[in-house]
Amino acid sequence: MTAADFSLDTLFRANVRLHPANEAAVDRTQRLTYAELDMRVDHLAHWLLARGIAPGDRIAILLTDGAPYLTTLLACGRIGAIAVLLNWRLAPGEIGWIMGNAEPAMTFTNPRFSDLLAQSDAGETVEVDEQHDPHGAFEAVVSSADHKPSALPDLPAERALYMMYTSGTTGRPKGCMQSGSAVASSALGFSVRRHFSAQERLLSTNPMFHVVGMQQVAAMLACGGCCVFAGRDDDSPAILDLLHREACTTSSAFPQISFPWQAMNPVRDGVMPLQKYTGGAGMGKPQIYDFIEDDWDCRVVGGYGQTEICGFATFIDYTDMLAHPKSIGWPMQHVEMTILDPEGNVLPHGEEGEICMRGPSTMMGYWRNDEASEAALGHGWLRSGDLGTMDDRGLLYLLGRAKELIKTGGENVYPAEVDAIFAEMPEVLDAGCAGVPDKQWGEAVKAFVVLQPSASLSREEITARFKDQIAGYKRPRYIEFVDQLPRDPLGKLLRRELSERPVTPDQAA
Repeated sequence: MTAADFSLDTLFRANVRLHPANEAAVDRTQRLTYAELDMRVDHLAHWLLARGIAPGDRIAILLTDGAPYLTTLLACGRIGAIAVLLNWRLAPGEIGWIMGNAEPAMTFTNPRFSDLLAQSDAGETVEVDEQHDPHGAFEAVVSSADHKPSALPDLPAERALYMMYTSGTTGRPKGCMQSGSAVASSALGFSVRRHFSAQERLLSTNPMFHVVGMQQVAAMLACGGCCVFAGRDDDSPAILDLLHREACTTSSAFPQISFPWQAMNPVRDGVMPLQKYTGGAGMGKPQIYDFIEDDWDCRVVGGYGQTEICGFATFIDYTDMLAHPKSIGWPMQHVEMTILDPEGNVLPHGEEGEICMRGPSTMMGYWRNDEASEAALGHGWLRSGDLGTMDDRGLLYLLGRAKELIKTGGENVYPAEVDAIFAEMPEVLDAGCAGVPDKQWGEAVKAFVVLQPSASLSREEITARFKDQIAGYKRPRYIEFVDQLPRDPLGKLLRRELSERPVTPDQAA
Protein backbone atom coordinates (compact mmCIF):
# COMPACT_ATOMS: atom_id res chain seq x y z
CA MET A 1 0.00 0.00 0.00
CA THR A 2 1.35 3.41 -0.92
CA ALA A 3 0.77 6.60 1.06
CA ALA A 4 -1.77 7.64 -1.56
CA ASP A 5 -3.80 4.50 -0.83
CA PHE A 6 -4.13 5.09 2.92
CA SER A 7 -7.21 7.12 3.75
CA LEU A 8 -10.57 6.93 5.46
CA ASP A 9 -11.92 5.40 2.25
CA THR A 10 -9.23 2.69 2.50
CA LEU A 11 -10.52 1.65 5.92
CA PHE A 12 -14.13 1.84 4.79
CA ARG A 13 -13.58 -0.28 1.67
CA ALA A 14 -11.65 -2.88 3.68
CA ASN A 15 -14.74 -3.38 5.82
CA VAL A 16 -16.96 -3.43 2.74
CA ARG A 17 -14.99 -6.55 1.77
CA LEU A 18 -14.82 -8.03 5.28
CA HIS A 19 -18.32 -7.20 6.55
CA PRO A 20 -20.53 -6.34 3.55
CA ALA A 21 -23.76 -7.27 5.37
CA ASN A 22 -22.94 -5.36 8.58
CA GLU A 23 -24.96 -2.23 9.14
CA ALA A 24 -22.81 0.83 8.52
CA ALA A 25 -25.26 3.70 9.00
CA VAL A 26 -28.67 4.04 10.65
CA ASP A 27 -30.56 7.33 10.77
CA ARG A 28 -34.20 8.30 11.17
CA THR A 29 -35.18 7.09 7.72
CA GLN A 30 -32.52 4.67 6.42
CA ARG A 31 -30.54 1.57 7.32
CA LEU A 32 -27.55 0.89 5.09
CA THR A 33 -25.11 -2.01 5.13
CA TYR A 34 -21.47 -1.51 4.23
CA ALA A 35 -22.14 -2.87 0.74
CA GLU A 36 -25.14 -0.59 0.23
CA LEU A 37 -23.32 2.49 1.51
CA ASP A 38 -20.33 1.72 -0.72
CA MET A 39 -22.57 1.48 -3.78
CA ARG A 40 -24.16 4.85 -3.02
CA VAL A 41 -20.76 6.46 -2.41
CA ASP A 42 -19.55 5.11 -5.75
CA HIS A 43 -22.58 6.43 -7.61
CA LEU A 44 -22.21 9.87 -6.07
CA ALA A 45 -18.46 9.96 -6.74
CA HIS A 46 -18.93 9.26 -10.44
CA TRP A 47 -21.81 11.73 -10.67
CA LEU A 48 -19.57 14.44 -9.19
CA LEU A 49 -16.89 13.67 -11.77
CA ALA A 50 -19.49 13.84 -14.53
CA ARG A 51 -20.50 17.29 -13.22
CA GLY A 52 -16.93 18.49 -13.65
CA ILE A 53 -15.75 18.24 -10.03
CA ALA A 54 -11.98 17.71 -10.01
CA PRO A 55 -9.49 16.76 -7.28
CA GLY A 56 -8.94 19.73 -4.98
CA ASP A 57 -12.34 21.31 -5.68
CA ARG A 58 -14.32 22.17 -2.57
CA ILE A 59 -17.70 20.61 -1.81
CA ALA A 60 -19.63 22.29 1.02
CA ILE A 61 -21.79 20.12 3.28
CA LEU A 62 -24.59 21.82 5.23
CA LEU A 63 -26.57 18.81 6.43
CA THR A 64 -27.68 17.22 9.65
CA ASP A 65 -25.86 13.99 10.46
CA GLY A 66 -27.01 10.82 8.80
CA ALA A 67 -26.41 8.51 5.86
CA PRO A 68 -26.44 11.35 3.24
CA TYR A 69 -23.76 13.27 5.15
CA LEU A 70 -21.55 10.18 5.42
CA THR A 71 -22.15 9.31 1.76
CA THR A 72 -21.14 12.78 0.60
CA LEU A 73 -18.00 12.88 2.74
CA LEU A 74 -16.80 9.49 1.50
CA ALA A 75 -17.58 10.39 -2.13
CA CYS A 76 -15.44 13.53 -1.79
CA GLY A 77 -12.55 11.43 -0.52
CA ARG A 78 -12.94 8.92 -3.33
CA ILE A 79 -12.39 11.55 -6.02
CA GLY A 80 -10.02 13.87 -4.12
CA ALA A 81 -12.49 16.72 -3.57
CA ILE A 82 -12.27 18.64 -0.28
CA ALA A 83 -15.39 18.55 1.90
CA VAL A 84 -16.10 21.86 3.65
CA LEU A 85 -17.96 20.91 6.83
CA LEU A 86 -20.32 23.75 7.71
CA ASN A 87 -21.61 24.35 11.22
CA TRP A 88 -25.39 24.89 11.05
CA ARG A 89 -25.24 26.68 14.41
CA LEU A 90 -23.55 29.67 12.79
CA ALA A 91 -25.30 32.84 11.64
CA PRO A 92 -25.81 33.56 7.88
CA GLY A 93 -23.02 36.15 7.91
CA GLU A 94 -20.56 33.69 9.42
CA ILE A 95 -21.51 31.00 6.89
CA GLY A 96 -21.15 33.60 4.13
CA TRP A 97 -17.59 34.47 5.14
CA ILE A 98 -16.55 30.81 5.22
CA MET A 99 -18.09 30.16 1.80
CA GLY A 100 -16.30 33.18 0.40
CA ASN A 101 -13.02 31.88 1.76
CA ALA A 102 -13.49 28.26 0.67
CA GLU A 103 -15.15 29.02 -2.71
CA PRO A 104 -17.01 25.71 -3.06
CA ALA A 105 -17.96 24.48 -6.50
CA MET A 106 -21.02 22.72 -5.07
CA THR A 107 -23.04 22.67 -1.85
CA PHE A 108 -25.10 19.80 -0.43
CA THR A 109 -27.81 21.14 1.86
CA ASN A 110 -31.32 20.44 3.03
CA PRO A 111 -34.19 22.94 2.82
CA ARG A 112 -34.26 23.68 6.56
CA PHE A 113 -30.93 25.51 6.18
CA SER A 114 -31.84 27.65 3.16
CA ASP A 115 -31.83 30.85 5.27
CA LEU A 116 -28.27 30.15 6.41
CA LEU A 117 -27.06 30.38 2.81
CA ALA A 118 -28.74 33.74 2.18
CA GLN A 119 -25.38 35.57 2.24
CA SER A 120 -23.36 32.86 0.47
CA ASP A 121 -22.19 31.97 -3.02
CA ALA A 122 -22.86 28.26 -2.71
CA GLY A 123 -22.03 27.24 -6.28
CA GLU A 124 -24.24 24.48 -7.65
CA THR A 125 -26.69 23.42 -4.93
CA VAL A 126 -27.92 19.87 -4.35
CA GLU A 127 -30.90 19.58 -2.02
CA VAL A 128 -30.99 16.64 0.37
CA ASP A 129 -34.34 15.89 1.95
CA GLU A 130 -34.03 14.85 5.60
CA GLN A 131 -36.99 12.52 5.23
CA HIS A 132 -35.27 10.43 2.54
CA ASP A 133 -37.61 11.35 -0.30
CA PRO A 134 -37.25 8.49 -2.83
CA HIS A 135 -37.97 10.98 -5.62
CA GLY A 136 -35.60 13.68 -4.38
CA ALA A 137 -32.56 14.91 -6.28
CA PHE A 138 -30.00 13.36 -3.94
CA GLU A 139 -31.68 9.96 -3.84
CA ALA A 140 -31.91 9.92 -7.63
CA VAL A 141 -28.14 10.38 -7.84
CA VAL A 142 -27.00 7.87 -5.20
CA SER A 143 -29.35 5.14 -6.38
CA SER A 144 -28.35 5.43 -10.05
CA ALA A 145 -25.25 4.14 -11.86
CA ASP A 146 -25.86 6.19 -15.01
CA HIS A 147 -22.76 8.38 -14.60
CA LYS A 148 -19.79 6.05 -14.35
CA PRO A 149 -16.54 6.75 -16.21
CA SER A 150 -14.03 3.97 -16.70
CA ALA A 151 -11.79 4.88 -13.76
CA LEU A 152 -11.47 7.19 -10.80
CA PRO A 153 -8.67 9.80 -10.99
CA ASP A 154 -5.16 9.16 -9.70
CA LEU A 155 -4.82 11.06 -6.44
CA PRO A 156 -1.76 12.59 -4.75
CA ALA A 157 -0.61 11.12 -1.44
CA GLU A 158 -0.93 14.40 0.47
CA ARG A 159 -4.48 15.56 -0.15
CA ALA A 160 -7.09 17.11 2.09
CA LEU A 161 -10.27 15.15 2.84
CA TYR A 162 -12.08 17.92 4.70
CA MET A 163 -11.83 21.41 6.14
CA MET A 164 -13.28 22.32 9.53
CA TYR A 165 -13.38 26.03 10.25
CA THR A 166 -12.16 26.96 13.72
CA SER A 167 -12.59 30.32 15.39
CA GLY A 168 -9.64 32.71 15.26
CA THR A 169 -8.20 35.19 17.73
CA THR A 170 -8.79 37.97 15.19
CA GLY A 171 -12.45 37.03 14.87
CA ARG A 172 -12.04 35.30 11.50
CA PRO A 173 -12.22 31.49 11.40
CA LYS A 174 -9.48 29.36 9.88
CA GLY A 175 -10.06 26.38 7.61
CA CYS A 176 -8.23 23.47 9.24
CA MET A 177 -7.27 21.01 6.49
CA GLN A 178 -7.08 17.33 7.38
CA SER A 179 -5.80 14.73 4.95
CA GLY A 180 -7.50 11.41 4.39
CA SER A 181 -4.51 9.63 5.91
CA ALA A 182 -4.66 11.85 9.02
CA VAL A 183 -8.34 11.04 9.51
CA ALA A 184 -7.58 7.34 9.03
CA SER A 185 -4.72 7.44 11.56
CA SER A 186 -6.95 9.19 14.09
CA ALA A 187 -9.77 6.71 13.48
CA LEU A 188 -7.51 3.68 13.92
CA GLY A 189 -5.96 5.15 17.05
CA PHE A 190 -9.37 5.77 18.61
CA SER A 191 -10.68 2.36 17.56
CA VAL A 192 -7.70 0.44 18.96
CA ARG A 193 -7.55 2.43 22.21
CA ARG A 194 -11.25 1.82 22.87
CA HIS A 195 -11.07 -1.87 21.82
CA PHE A 196 -13.75 -1.47 19.17
CA SER A 197 -14.89 -4.47 17.12
CA ALA A 198 -17.13 -4.99 14.10
CA GLN A 199 -20.04 -5.48 16.53
CA GLU A 200 -19.69 -1.93 17.88
CA ARG A 201 -22.65 0.43 17.54
CA LEU A 202 -22.02 4.15 18.04
CA LEU A 203 -24.75 6.42 19.38
CA SER A 204 -23.67 9.49 17.39
CA THR A 205 -24.91 12.71 18.99
CA ASN A 206 -21.93 15.02 18.36
CA PRO A 207 -22.30 16.70 14.94
CA MET A 208 -19.87 15.61 12.25
CA PHE A 209 -18.86 19.21 11.59
CA HIS A 210 -17.26 18.95 15.06
CA VAL A 211 -14.04 16.93 15.37
CA VAL A 212 -15.37 14.87 18.31
CA GLY A 213 -18.27 13.64 16.20
CA MET A 214 -16.14 13.10 13.11
CA GLN A 215 -13.43 11.09 14.89
CA GLN A 216 -15.92 8.65 16.38
CA VAL A 217 -17.79 8.13 13.11
CA ALA A 218 -14.46 7.54 11.39
CA ALA A 219 -13.53 5.04 14.11
CA MET A 220 -16.67 3.04 13.29
CA LEU A 221 -15.65 2.88 9.62
CA ALA A 222 -12.21 1.72 10.77
CA CYS A 223 -13.50 -1.18 12.87
CA GLY A 224 -16.50 -2.20 10.77
CA GLY A 225 -19.04 -0.97 13.30
CA CYS A 226 -22.30 0.91 12.84
CA CYS A 227 -23.04 4.63 13.17
CA VAL A 228 -26.48 5.27 14.69
CA PHE A 229 -27.26 8.94 14.13
CA ALA A 230 -29.53 10.79 16.54
CA GLY A 231 -31.85 13.35 14.95
CA ARG A 232 -30.98 17.01 15.33
CA ASP A 233 -34.31 17.70 17.06
CA ASP A 234 -34.21 14.69 19.39
CA ASP A 235 -34.27 15.51 23.11
CA SER A 236 -32.65 13.47 25.89
CA PRO A 237 -35.59 11.02 26.32
CA ALA A 238 -35.75 10.38 22.57
CA ILE A 239 -32.00 9.75 22.38
CA LEU A 240 -32.17 7.36 25.34
CA ASP A 241 -34.96 5.47 23.57
CA LEU A 242 -32.79 5.33 20.43
CA LEU A 243 -29.86 3.98 22.46
CA HIS A 244 -31.96 1.06 23.69
CA ARG A 245 -33.81 0.46 20.43
CA GLU A 246 -30.56 0.20 18.46
CA ALA A 247 -28.53 -1.47 21.25
CA CYS A 248 -25.79 1.14 21.03
CA THR A 249 -22.58 0.09 22.75
CA THR A 250 -20.54 3.30 22.73
CA SER A 251 -21.06 7.07 22.78
CA SER A 252 -19.60 10.41 23.71
CA ALA A 253 -22.86 12.28 24.24
CA PHE A 254 -22.37 15.69 25.82
CA PRO A 255 -23.29 15.76 29.54
CA GLN A 256 -26.35 17.93 28.86
CA ILE A 257 -27.73 14.98 26.86
CA SER A 258 -26.60 11.99 28.91
CA PHE A 259 -26.69 13.27 32.50
CA PRO A 260 -30.51 13.77 32.54
CA TRP A 261 -30.84 10.05 31.75
CA GLN A 262 -30.23 9.31 35.44
CA ALA A 263 -33.87 10.20 36.13
CA MET A 264 -35.29 8.39 33.07
CA ASN A 265 -34.96 4.70 33.92
CA PRO A 266 -31.78 4.31 31.83
CA VAL A 267 -31.33 0.63 32.78
CA ARG A 268 -34.34 -1.14 31.29
CA ASP A 269 -35.23 -4.73 32.19
CA GLY A 270 -31.81 -5.00 33.74
CA VAL A 271 -30.05 -3.96 30.53
CA MET A 272 -27.94 -0.93 29.65
CA PRO A 273 -26.46 -1.54 26.16
CA LEU A 274 -23.86 1.22 26.55
CA GLN A 275 -20.49 -0.33 27.39
CA LYS A 276 -18.07 2.51 26.59
CA TYR A 277 -18.40 6.25 27.23
CA THR A 278 -15.87 8.90 26.23
CA GLY A 279 -15.83 12.21 28.08
CA GLY A 280 -13.57 15.10 28.93
CA ALA A 281 -10.62 15.05 31.31
CA GLY A 282 -8.75 17.50 33.50
CA MET A 283 -11.95 19.10 34.81
CA GLY A 284 -10.99 18.37 38.41
CA LYS A 285 -14.25 16.56 39.28
CA PRO A 286 -14.28 13.15 37.55
CA GLN A 287 -16.86 11.92 40.10
CA ILE A 288 -19.55 13.33 37.82
CA TYR A 289 -19.13 10.09 35.85
CA ASP A 290 -19.69 7.82 38.88
CA PHE A 291 -23.23 6.90 37.83
CA ILE A 292 -22.05 5.84 34.37
CA GLU A 293 -19.32 3.58 35.77
CA ASP A 294 -21.23 2.20 38.74
CA ASP A 295 -24.94 2.24 37.87
CA TRP A 296 -24.57 1.42 34.17
CA ASP A 297 -21.45 -0.77 34.42
CA CYS A 298 -20.08 1.27 31.52
CA ARG A 299 -16.36 1.96 31.08
CA VAL A 300 -15.55 5.70 31.07
CA VAL A 301 -12.41 7.26 29.62
CA GLY A 302 -11.57 10.95 29.52
CA GLY A 303 -9.49 12.72 26.94
CA TYR A 304 -8.12 15.91 25.43
CA GLY A 305 -7.69 16.96 21.83
CA GLN A 306 -8.13 19.57 19.14
CA THR A 307 -9.47 19.99 15.63
CA GLU A 308 -5.88 20.39 14.43
CA ILE A 309 -4.84 16.93 15.70
CA CYS A 310 -8.01 15.30 14.31
CA GLY A 311 -9.77 14.72 17.63
CA PHE A 312 -8.72 13.14 20.90
CA ALA A 313 -4.94 13.05 21.38
CA THR A 314 -4.93 11.70 24.96
CA PHE A 315 -6.99 9.23 26.95
CA ILE A 316 -7.16 8.44 30.66
CA ASP A 317 -9.11 5.59 32.26
CA TYR A 318 -11.60 6.36 35.00
CA THR A 319 -9.53 4.94 37.86
CA ASP A 320 -6.63 7.18 36.82
CA MET A 321 -9.00 10.15 36.48
CA LEU A 322 -9.97 9.68 40.13
CA ALA A 323 -6.33 9.38 41.17
CA HIS A 324 -5.23 12.37 39.05
CA PRO A 325 -8.35 14.56 38.71
CA LYS A 326 -6.56 17.41 36.92
CA SER A 327 -4.81 15.20 34.37
CA ILE A 328 -5.81 14.90 30.74
CA GLY A 329 -4.08 11.52 30.43
CA TRP A 330 -1.41 9.89 28.32
CA PRO A 331 -0.86 10.46 24.59
CA MET A 332 -2.65 8.05 22.29
CA GLN A 333 -0.50 5.61 20.36
CA HIS A 334 -0.46 7.68 17.15
CA VAL A 335 0.41 10.99 18.87
CA GLU A 336 3.67 12.24 20.42
CA MET A 337 3.33 15.05 22.97
CA THR A 338 5.70 17.31 24.85
CA ILE A 339 5.89 20.64 26.70
CA LEU A 340 7.76 23.46 24.92
CA ASP A 341 8.86 26.93 25.92
CA PRO A 342 8.13 29.91 23.59
CA GLU A 343 11.39 29.28 21.69
CA GLY A 344 10.51 25.65 20.96
CA ASN A 345 12.76 24.03 23.57
CA VAL A 346 11.56 20.91 25.35
CA LEU A 347 10.98 21.64 29.03
CA PRO A 348 11.87 19.28 31.91
CA HIS A 349 9.16 17.28 33.64
CA GLY A 350 6.98 19.41 35.88
CA GLU A 351 7.77 22.75 34.24
CA GLU A 352 4.92 24.81 32.80
CA GLY A 353 4.86 25.47 29.07
CA GLU A 354 2.80 24.96 25.94
CA ILE A 355 1.30 21.54 25.20
CA CYS A 356 2.58 20.49 21.76
CA MET A 357 1.81 17.47 19.59
CA ARG A 358 2.91 15.74 16.40
CA GLY A 359 2.10 12.58 14.52
CA PRO A 360 0.26 11.31 11.42
CA SER A 361 -3.05 12.91 12.46
CA THR A 362 -1.61 16.46 12.52
CA MET A 363 -3.35 18.93 10.22
CA MET A 364 -1.90 19.89 6.85
CA GLY A 365 -2.33 23.57 7.72
CA TYR A 366 -4.94 26.31 7.46
CA TRP A 367 -6.60 27.00 4.12
CA ARG A 368 -5.09 30.07 2.44
CA ASN A 369 -3.45 31.21 5.68
CA ASP A 370 0.28 30.54 5.57
CA GLU A 371 1.03 32.83 8.49
CA ALA A 372 -1.34 31.05 10.85
CA SER A 373 -0.13 27.66 9.58
CA GLU A 374 3.49 28.54 10.32
CA ALA A 375 2.60 29.84 13.76
CA ALA A 376 0.72 26.65 14.63
CA LEU A 377 3.21 24.19 13.14
CA GLY A 378 6.46 25.95 13.99
CA HIS A 379 9.43 24.06 15.52
CA GLY A 380 8.12 20.83 14.00
CA TRP A 381 5.25 20.53 16.47
CA LEU A 382 1.59 21.49 16.53
CA ARG A 383 1.35 24.33 19.05
CA SER A 384 -1.89 23.79 20.98
CA GLY A 385 -2.04 27.23 22.57
CA ASP A 386 -2.80 25.48 25.88
CA LEU A 387 -0.54 25.63 28.91
CA GLY A 388 0.33 22.44 30.74
CA THR A 389 2.89 20.20 32.39
CA MET A 390 4.03 16.59 32.01
CA ASP A 391 5.16 14.39 34.89
CA ASP A 392 7.96 11.81 34.81
CA ARG A 393 5.52 9.08 33.70
CA GLY A 394 4.35 11.09 30.70
CA LEU A 395 1.03 12.01 32.30
CA LEU A 396 -0.18 15.41 31.04
CA TYR A 397 -1.91 18.17 33.00
CA LEU A 398 -3.85 21.08 31.49
CA LEU A 399 -3.27 24.37 33.31
CA GLY A 400 -5.04 26.95 31.19
CA ARG A 401 -5.78 28.27 27.73
CA ALA A 402 -2.99 30.48 26.48
CA LYS A 403 -5.14 31.74 23.62
CA GLU A 404 -8.06 32.82 25.85
CA LEU A 405 -10.33 30.26 24.26
CA ILE A 406 -13.76 29.77 25.83
CA LYS A 407 -15.13 26.22 25.57
CA THR A 408 -18.87 26.07 26.04
CA GLY A 409 -20.88 22.89 25.48
CA GLY A 410 -18.12 21.39 23.34
CA GLU A 411 -17.89 24.46 21.08
CA ASN A 412 -15.02 26.94 20.84
CA VAL A 413 -15.56 30.68 21.29
CA TYR A 414 -12.85 33.29 20.96
CA PRO A 415 -13.57 36.51 22.88
CA ALA A 416 -12.58 38.70 19.93
CA GLU A 417 -15.59 37.44 17.97
CA VAL A 418 -17.96 38.59 20.70
CA ASP A 419 -16.11 41.87 21.33
CA ALA A 420 -16.49 42.78 17.66
CA ILE A 421 -20.28 42.78 17.96
CA PHE A 422 -20.15 45.20 20.89
CA ALA A 423 -17.81 47.48 18.93
CA GLU A 424 -20.66 48.17 16.50
CA MET A 425 -23.05 49.37 19.23
CA PRO A 426 -22.98 53.19 19.52
CA GLU A 427 -24.14 53.11 23.15
CA VAL A 428 -21.08 51.06 24.19
CA LEU A 429 -17.88 52.84 25.20
CA ASP A 430 -15.90 49.71 25.99
CA ALA A 431 -16.65 46.00 26.25
CA GLY A 432 -14.92 42.69 26.67
CA CYS A 433 -15.88 39.12 27.40
CA ALA A 434 -14.38 36.15 29.18
CA GLY A 435 -15.23 32.59 30.07
CA VAL A 436 -16.87 31.89 33.42
CA PRO A 437 -17.74 28.54 35.06
CA ASP A 438 -21.13 27.10 34.11
CA LYS A 439 -22.67 23.94 35.56
CA GLN A 440 -24.45 22.92 32.37
CA TRP A 441 -22.00 23.93 29.64
CA GLY A 442 -18.64 23.80 31.42
CA GLU A 443 -17.99 27.43 30.56
CA ALA A 444 -20.22 30.29 29.47
CA VAL A 445 -19.53 33.62 27.80
CA LYS A 446 -19.82 36.60 30.12
CA ALA A 447 -19.67 40.16 28.76
CA PHE A 448 -18.51 43.22 30.68
CA VAL A 449 -19.94 46.44 29.25
CA VAL A 450 -19.07 50.10 29.81
CA LEU A 451 -21.79 52.39 28.46
CA GLN A 452 -21.28 55.81 26.92
CA PRO A 453 -22.12 58.70 29.27
CA SER A 454 -25.91 59.18 29.45
CA ALA A 455 -26.49 56.11 27.24
CA SER A 456 -29.04 53.45 28.10
CA LEU A 457 -28.93 49.81 26.98
CA SER A 458 -30.55 46.83 28.67
CA ARG A 459 -29.46 43.20 28.71
CA GLU A 460 -32.54 42.32 26.66
CA GLU A 461 -31.64 44.88 23.99
CA ILE A 462 -28.08 43.59 23.79
CA THR A 463 -29.31 40.01 23.39
CA ALA A 464 -31.67 41.09 20.60
CA ARG A 465 -28.83 42.79 18.71
CA PHE A 466 -26.69 39.65 18.88
CA LYS A 467 -29.38 37.60 17.17
CA ASP A 468 -28.48 36.71 13.57
CA GLN A 469 -25.05 38.31 14.06
CA ILE A 470 -23.30 35.40 15.72
CA ALA A 471 -24.03 31.79 16.65
CA GLY A 472 -26.21 31.22 19.70
CA TYR A 473 -23.53 29.43 21.72
CA LYS A 474 -21.20 32.44 21.25
CA ARG A 475 -23.65 34.98 22.65
CA PRO A 476 -23.15 36.23 26.21
CA ARG A 477 -25.13 34.25 28.77
CA TYR A 478 -24.25 36.85 31.39
CA ILE A 479 -23.80 40.61 31.08
CA GLU A 480 -22.35 42.86 33.78
CA PHE A 481 -22.38 46.64 33.42
CA VAL A 482 -19.17 48.15 34.82
CA ASP A 483 -17.53 51.58 35.06
CA GLN A 484 -14.28 50.45 33.44
CA LEU A 485 -12.43 47.33 32.29
CA PRO A 486 -9.09 46.16 33.69
CA ARG A 487 -6.30 46.80 31.18
CA ASP A 488 -2.51 46.74 31.32
CA PRO A 489 -0.36 49.82 30.53
CA LEU A 490 -0.47 48.94 26.82
CA GLY A 491 -4.26 48.77 26.80
CA LYS A 492 -4.55 44.98 26.63
CA LEU A 493 -7.66 43.64 28.31
CA LEU A 494 -6.91 41.48 31.34
CA ARG A 495 -9.45 38.75 30.67
CA ARG A 496 -8.21 36.50 33.46
CA GLU A 497 -9.30 39.12 35.98
CA LEU A 498 -12.72 39.23 34.34
CA SER A 499 -13.07 35.44 34.55
CA GLU A 500 -12.41 35.57 38.27
CA ARG A 501 -15.22 38.02 39.01
CA PRO A 502 -18.35 36.47 40.57
CA VAL A 503 -21.37 35.55 38.45
CA THR A 504 -24.73 36.44 39.96
CA PRO A 505 -28.27 35.50 38.81
CA ASP A 506 -29.19 39.11 38.04
CA GLN A 507 -26.47 39.18 35.35
CA ALA A 508 -28.19 36.52 33.23
CA ALA A 509 -28.83 37.71 29.68
